[in-house]
Amino acid sequence: MSTLPSSLLVGRAAVRVPRSSIPSRATNGAAKSGASSWPIRDETITFHDVALEKGDRLDHVDVRYRLEGTLNAARDNVVLVVHALTGTTHASEWWKGVIGANAAIDPTKHAVLCANLLGGCDGTTGPSDDDPDDLPPFSTRDQATVLARLLDSLGIVAPLLVCGGSLGGMVTLEFAASFPARVRSAVVLAAPAAQTAQGIAWNAIMRRAIALGGAREGLALARMVGMLSYRTPEGLERRFGRSRSEHDTFQVRDWLEVHGDKLVSRFDATSYGALIDAMDEHDVGRDRGGLSAALSAVGDRLIGVGIPGDLLYPADSVREWTTAAKATYVELPSVHGHDAFLLEVDRVSAIIAKAIAESVLRHASAAPLAAVTTPPIVTSVTPSVRPLRVALAGCGHVGGSLLELFGERAQQLENAQPIRVDRVLVRDAERARPALAQAIARGIARPDACITDPTLLLSDDIDVLVEAIGGTTTARTLVETALRRGIRVVTANKALLGERGAALAALARITDTRLDFEGAVCGAIPIVRCVRSGAAGVGITKVSGILNGTSNYVLEKVAEGASLAEAVATAQRLGYAEADPTRDLSGQDAEDKLRILAWMCFGVDPATLNVTRRGIDAETAAWATRVAIEGDRVKLIASCAREGDALVARILPTRITSDDAWARVAGPFNRIVVESETAGSLVFQGPGAGGRATAGAVLADIVAR
Repeated sequence: MSTLPSSLLVGRAAVRVPRSSIPSRATNGAAKSGASSWPIRDETITFHDVALEKGDRLDHVDVRYRLEGTLNAARDNVVLVVHALTGTTHASEWWKGVIGANAAIDPTKHAVLCANLLGGCDGTTGPSDDDPDDLPPFSTRDQATVLARLLDSLGIVAPLLVCGGSLGGMVTLEFAASFPARVRSAVVLAAPAAQTAQGIAWNAIMRRAIALGGAREGLALARMVGMLSYRTPEGLERRFGRSRSEHDTFQVRDWLEVHGDKLVSRFDATSYGALIDAMDEHDVGRDRGGLSAALSAVGDRLIGVGIPGDLLYPADSVREWTTAAKATYVELPSVHGHDAFLLEVDRVSAIIAKAIAESVLRHASAAPLAAVTTPPIVTSVTPSVRPLRVALAGCGHVGGSLLELFGERAQQLENAQPIRVDRVLVRDAERARPALAQAIARGIARPDACITDPTLLLSDDIDVLVEAIGGTTTARTLVETALRRGIRVVTANKALLGERGAALAALARITDTRLDFEGAVCGAIPIVRCVRSGAAGVGITKVSGILNGTSNYVLEKVAEGASLAEAVATAQRLGYAEADPTRDLSGQDAEDKLRILAWMCFGVDPATLNVTRRGIDAETAAWATRVAIEGDRVKLIASCAREGDALVARILPTRITSDDAWARVAGPFNRIVVESETAGSLVFQGPGAGGRATAGAVLADIVAR
């Protein structure tokens, strides 16, 4: 403490470590989340004689904080991360991808400091349901002042970076305005300089919910309301649409209820109310001569990140203060809305990394912090992003075609986020795999990517599991493991989804992870995306289709005079049929897809759907030949429709007149018709068999945001 300038000493401090926290490597909080390459200190410090903005003075204030990483000798490698409304001190857990080894904020070289804000309920002094008067009204300015005292107690003059989003962004702005000489660089994400009318309105609804519902139901409802302000209608449609859970409830409703219940289990309703009160009073320009005057001394070191479509704090509310302060403005477009500052980790990482690099350069210049005058005013950033890291299970028709598409995409879209295949799980490592060899040669796959042990496929550095191995044993284990670990899953496995789809979707919802499966139903036809987004309309009454390209191709060849065996052999030679075509010819493949469609369209658990099915056998083939001579066609038609109170599902060889649109579905193509009360009949048609058709749908899921 004696090394600090006297002007920066703002009070006495005493450190105390609760019995629940042992600030040593052995109790590293990262051990629970898998990160073990840096030390972690969890401590509580007590400050005395704390003055609040409105004139109250507090005898003591406890502040709980976590320090991840090691302070260097100069104590100038600190990144101060300020959490949002319900955040915790465990910054590397809730900002995974932005904070981590080799990430933009790297605890192996930075000292990452995150304190529970004044008024919080994670160890810092604040009001509670048991003691609502434990803390008088406070402001974001008070929260920033307490953070400054924490820095003093740790001997930190000026952090390398101060950053935060939402409430954390508000406090970051207040810190910059209150202590400009202590700011080397600051990033404020999705936060205004003064609370907006929209923000006040959302908070009023949440406050009323708590008043009416109490500490449990009221807080849960407040959280559900808050979640709606953090996301966009488009994002919710893409993720949920009208999909239902295995309990026949809308998944978006379940998602909201899960978030409400999770918050109640770890948060205090009175603290929540006090924090949103502080947000409502937030105004950086208050008593400072306005916004420009408040931030003029530090504007050249501020970056404001605005998110178009943010329902809580629109991008214009960020652009307003960056313009007034002559600060850097960065736009972060995202379907996620306000929560993009937590979810768009690649682009946020690029912004953070750039701010840290500029901070290092400023520090190296030896110019006084207050005298730095090189304002980098921009309107957008094109960050260089790290590759999307993929684990691929299976390298057959679909997996091999997907590797080829990765290569073509890299050549055609030079500015797109690169894809790197870290591991490829195969059954036989000795088998020649030209697509994998080419991917390795192009630098898309690692030279040692090929593995045969499923337990080695997934690790913390994987972003997406692509499951293309098929079956319902190993595939199920891999998918469930990935979802539990928060790894996004893309699969084309219609058998697994037909059997476990509802349970896997529920698991993805609980872990807030995505499960995408466009390639599981009809190859290149984007039917899953259409139904999920609500584009198929409300009140779907029937879905029908030619769902299996192999059987359609075989029936067409039979109609032309080929025997069933000849037709199947030709389909296999062209890659339209597997070595064992039983699932295609029996109609089992079509049934798996129909179960998924029924789940998507009607909310029924796919495993419980009762399906009447008959496939293609010698008798059916002979009938199809006779029908063709008479000028008509036989197609294997699948359908699921509401008939009264029941869902009736059938897959049957059906005679179609030659002038019917179904008769004109040629070769390995599929056709789907969705009938709804609001959208009428929507028709989809496209290639449904072959590795590239399915791989194209898988690729679309991988790169979707």
